[in-house]
Amino acid sequence: MKWNKEMKTAVFFACFAVFYLIMTSQIRTMNLFSAAGLDSKSLPHVYGVVMLVLSALLFVSAWRKQKQSGVQEAPKKPVTMVTVFGRQVPRKPLYLTLSILLFAFYAATYISLGFILSGIIYLGCMICLLTPSDKRSKKTFAFEWVFSVVFVVALYEIFTRALSMMLPRGILG
Repeated sequence: MKWNKEMKTAVFFACFAVFYLIMTSQIRTMNLFSAAGLDSKSLPHVYGVVMLVLSALLFVSAWRKQKQSGVQEAPKKPVTMVTVFGRQVPRKPLYLTLSILLFAFYAATYISLGFILSGIIYLGCMICLLTPSDKRSKKTFAFEWVFSVVFVVALYEIFTRALSMMLPRGILG
């Protein structure tokens, strides 16, 4: 059996899910109100299990699709290039690097700026980065940033009011 890209991706995410579950088991909990029920490990544990199940489903579906079609791998597409500072560079590694840098910015400013500001900046920049160049306009740019603000503020309200989980306020605090 030859492994296609989907199978390799599924194995990568399965390994990541196992690592994630190991790391979530190290979260310290203090449950002052009851001995059972939800605690700070519950939601991360659910995410890890869901990621593991989805990666298994991806692997099985890719294996079945490969078995049915008999084709090992789709033909390779030409590499899309982007001009950066006058040089042509491949788009995918550039976008991956920018995504990692944006996530590093989010992680670094999460406490100091707070969940709301760092989340709005991260989500807005990621949406702008991932929007196809032919779909970019002033109208979509405004919608992306309004959506980022509304989504992050709604998420903050859900966590703080409905779930009683405090998120960092940062400079808004």
